Amino acid sequence: MATGTVEWVPDDQVSECPLCTRRFSTTKRKHHCRACGRVVCGSCSSNQIYLPSHRKEERVCDRCFDLLQHDKGVPMNESFLENKQLETSLKSDLREKQLQEEWFRGFLLKVRGDAGDASGSEQGPSSEAEQRALLAGARNRWTQACARAGKQKAETEALQTRVEALDRECAEKQEAIAKLTRSIKTMESTLALANWVSMSTSLSASRWIRQASKKKALSISPMSGVIGPDSSVTLSVNFKPLEERPFNFNVACNIKRKKEPVILNVKGLGYKIHASLAIEEPAGRRLINSGLMETLDMGMLQVHERRVVTLYLRNDSKRNFNYRVQMLVGANRKPKLIGNVEKPPYIALSNPQGVAQHHEETPIELTYAPRDAHMLDGSILQIAIPAGPVEETFSIALTGGAKRSRVEFSFLSHDFGPCFIARGGATMAGEPFAPSEDLRYERMELVATNRDDSDCLISTTFTREPWLDVQLNAAMIEAGGTLRIPIVFSPREVCEYMQRIEFVVNDYTRMHVDIRGRGCPLKLELTDTDMQNIDFGVTKGNEPVARQVRLVNRSPRPVTFELSDEKGELAQHAVSWTPAHPVTLRPRQTADVELRFNPTYRIAPFRLPLLAKCEHGVEVRLLHMSGTCHAIEMRLSEHSVFFGDVVVGSQATKPVRLHNFGDLGAKFRFEIGAKYSKIFSITPSEGFVRPQEDIPLTVAFHPTHDRIQEFKRGDKTRRGKSDSKDLGITARDIRCILEGHAPLTLEASGKCVSQPGETKLLEFTAQVRTKTQNSFIVSNPTETDWKLYPQVVTQEPAGTSYFSCEKEIVVPAKKDASVQVYYMPLTMTSAADTSPMSGKQRAEKHKGSIFVGTPDGNAVCYELEGEANAPEVGSRIEARVPCKKKHTQAVPVKNWLHERQRFNVTTELLEPAPDTPQGQGISLQGVGTLDLPPGLEREYRFSVYAYHEGTALVRINLRSQDTGEFMNIEVKLEFYAAESLATIKLEAACRQVVRHKIAVANPLMQPARFTGTASEHFFRFHPETLEVPPRSEKTMELIFRPLEEGDGEAEVMLKSEQLGTYPYTVNWRSTPAGLERALVLKAPLGGSVVESFKFLHYAKGAVKYSAKVEAAPGQKGPSMDFCLESAEVTAPAVTSEAQPVELGVRFQPSMLGECRAMLVITGAGGGEYKALLTGFAQPPQPQ
Repeated sequence: MATGTVEWVPDDQVSECPLCTRRFSTTKRKHHCRACGRVVCGSCSSNQIYLPSHRKEERVCDRCFDLLQHDKGVPMNESFLENKQLETSLKSDLREKQLQEEWFRGFLLKVRGDAGDASGSEQGPSSEAEQRALLAGARNRWTQACARAGKQKAETEALQTRVEALDRECAEKQEAIAKLTRSIKTMESTLALANWVSMSTSLSASRWIRQASKKKALSISPMSGVIGPDSSVTLSVNFKPLEERPFNFNVACNIKRKKEPVILNVKGLGYKIHASLAIEEPAGRRLINSGLMETLDMGMLQVHERRVVTLYLRNDSKRNFNYRVQMLVGANRKPKLIGNVEKPPYIALSNPQGVAQHHEETPIELTYAPRDAHMLDGSILQIAIPAGPVEETFSIALTGGAKRSRVEFSFLSHDFGPCFIARGGATMAGEPFAPSEDLRYERMELVATNRDDSDCLISTTFTREPWLDVQLNAAMIEAGGTLRIPIVFSPREVCEYMQRIEFVVNDYTRMHVDIRGRGCPLKLELTDTDMQNIDFGVTKGNEPVARQVRLVNRSPRPVTFELSDEKGELAQHAVSWTPAHPVTLRPRQTADVELRFNPTYRIAPFRLPLLAKCEHGVEVRLLHMSGTCHAIEMRLSEHSVFFGDVVVGSQATKPVRLHNFGDLGAKFRFEIGAKYSKIFSITPSEGFVRPQEDIPLTVAFHPTHDRIQEFKRGDKTRRGKSDSKDLGITARDIRCILEGHAPLTLEASGKCVSQPGETKLLEFTAQVRTKTQNSFIVSNPTETDWKLYPQVVTQEPAGTSYFSCEKEIVVPAKKDASVQVYYMPLTMTSAADTSPMSGKQRAEKHKGSIFVGTPDGNAVCYELEGEANAPEVGSRIEARVPCKKKHTQAVPVKNWLHERQRFNVTTELLEPAPDTPQGQGISLQGVGTLDLPPGLEREYRFSVYAYHEGTALVRINLRSQDTGEFMNIEVKLEFYAAESLATIKLEAACRQVVRHKIAVANPLMQPARFTGTASEHFFRFHPETLEVPPRSEKTMELIFRPLEEGDGEAEVMLKSEQLGTYPYTVNWRSTPAGLERALVLKAPLGGSVVESFKFLHYAKGAVKYSAKVEAAPGQKGPSMDFCLESAEVTAPAVTSEAQPVELGVRFQPSMLGECRAMLVITGAGGGEYKALLTGFAQPPQPQ
């Protein structure tokens, strides 16, 4: 079957197609490829192509068809030979693998033989499991060896890569140096050399005649040539300076047939770009080196916080130059100008590009205001100066970033459930008390935890509602610390409450907590109204009387209460009760209370209330108790007698009276301790006191020498003490024994006294953090000006720059110049602050030195000593604050150090004095600590609440916890009259009464008196004047009784001389009054009857009322059977209670039956009254 030179594969040796690997069958027949001779199926040999060996198209396999399509000149037998070679190579590889397997098996036998199994080494492993174990161990060792070899190879490759990188870097540096040398800027100028002669001439430009430097800086092109008649040639003059100085060249141009050359004078100035960049930091300016990567740490800020850094670009060149500021974000990105500050890296510049004037500084303000959490790492700020041979660049790598606060709340929503109504629904007037004094209703503590690694400031935008209070002023939470925030729920009405509270963390992050609750009334009552008055009757001493009452809780929730005496008078009247401890009653539960009256002394008749103090400060008046007791009541006019200095051997007396206020007489007897009985005496020492009688007593102190010696021998407390001539004696156990009464005690004391028988020093004094200056004179005796560069060093404290001066000083020739030295200390010296709150030991003085070298070889050196005194008030802020409203005042505080500082903060009221009534009416609250990042300015906030108009001066004292440095800021506050504190809505029918309670708190240490006024006559207060005790709270009632229909707005206010004015806005609405009491009249037909209609007049002014009779509802027309005795009536002004007014109505029936009419009475300012008139006509009576 062979054709040509191709060897065909026998078809009996092939059972499947080598291309598609499908087995041959009766439906899948075999075909020989005419190009390679392989046996393939029909599907893989469906193409025909021209074969040169056959000189016609033949059927070939798909693989040969593809090869022939790409290279028709390659014979198929070569491809077949390649396949044969490949097959031979694969067989050799297989043989090599077999040899490796045999070697590995022998290696295993050797390993086992080394382990001591001699029989195994000859016979091989005894079992397949042993072979597998040996094979696994060998593979493990082989893998470890390969790993070590791979590691060494990787290290070698890394070193080689590093060496190649260093070589490339060196080559790049050399190329950059060469490029810099080639790229020095060249100034080129052109000029024309004209020939006005009518014949051609030649020229040659000679080298410059005089040049200040040997370096070639000027070139002319062309150097020679021919100028045609009446024409010109252009010369190019190139100026390329290599030095920074002025140049002057004279170029001679020789002209043929011209006696003298043409002279060209060329002048030029070579200059360099001298630029420097500095960063303003709290410790001073820091220079940035060109060509090096410097670092600027912006710190870790909060999101939406701002930090401003000022860069100073100085141009010390002789010309102006342009600059631009660009940002490089990422290693593989191109620099770009700073654009939108709303996108990362959130950088803004005050002047991103411009012109730097020579010998001046250009400030560039860099503002970092992050809008989201991110890091600045990888951001490079570049200040590029394109002037000069190459572009000079200052590169600053920015570090820092922004983060959000990590404050977590213990809960995000809370439901208080049903809670008792506080203060009977009263509107709160004034600032609430502190949490320790506030005993209002339900309280829940919200725990705020700071999970961050830095302190955070938390505050709330929630303003106090009458039913909800969040007791949080701006507070600092330490890193990892917690803060408990009390939330007090005191409902005012029986309704559902819901509120969302917003908290602000670090002035930017906002968090919310949802609060829900429901108001319900408190009903703790007696089971029987007869128990409201308990009478103990009349008793004698030591004869107790007991009564029992029962309490029930009719509230929808449990009540915890404790029986209490309103003013402590019940205890003074020997009244007690059980249970005396707090009791909790579930809804509808009852409790028995036993009341006991057990007097031991005389008690006058009394009638006092018993209260139940419920939880959260609510008091319920349960009942009144009354009684009296006849007994003995004895008192001494003095409890102690002091004699002063008494000479030994003399006697001093003091009068004392014994009073009997009781109803019975009693015997008395005085007992003096044996130790004092010879020194003190009382006369009379015993006797009888009748009821309502006073007995005069004389207490004597009569020390003698013998009595004093005897007293010293008996006084054990004086043993071991020195024997002084002067001796103080106090007798504390003098008792007055009474019959039927507790003993009375008297104390007597007196004192027995015997009978009379070339380096210069530059000193500075400044307040801390303020700049002062001192100067010294430098003389220039030479003929040239001097430029001096002083060197200032701050030696103590080390690492600071408290002393400074100008960088460059010019001293004119033959003249003097003053050198100004500045002293700006950031810490105080030891003499300035002796407070024990100072953190570390302070230096006695700040020390430094200044060295000024002069061009004549001399130098001027001064020792610098500075004393930093305590700071005065840093700044004064003025603000206007409304009264009766909590105001949060912000005070900017800047950290003057380049390190984080934590301050202890105190808020102090300077004017008025805190102990005055005006000072007690001003409340200040502020957080006790303030944390400031390095060089950053933040606001310290404190809250102020004022009751009265006026002015106040507040001082904020901030002291660093670490260094003890402090600063003071004063805030002058002007309090103006308060606006409306709340809006009260009242609605009532005409002549009906609606009451609204207003609670007033007195924060002063003295009573405060309140008087209520209103802009409308139908409002009044009850009581009209209310006195509130110190540090307590009471309520006043606003009474609304409208007289006429309508609605509107009124102003009511509470006035107090001590606490100012509390204004409120009242939105009122009055609806029509109902019908008055109906008037029924009965009269016989043909007769008449007169009845008086009475109505109450409430107006506070005189009103003239007009009356008329109209048709009653349902009647077609007015009834003529009713008539008025008088159509008008005048009512006088009302002072307190309503005045009744009468109007006569006559009924004269005209027909039998019932008739009705409507009586209408109106008066300006008095309202409208309507009453239904009903008349019954009776049969006529005989005359």
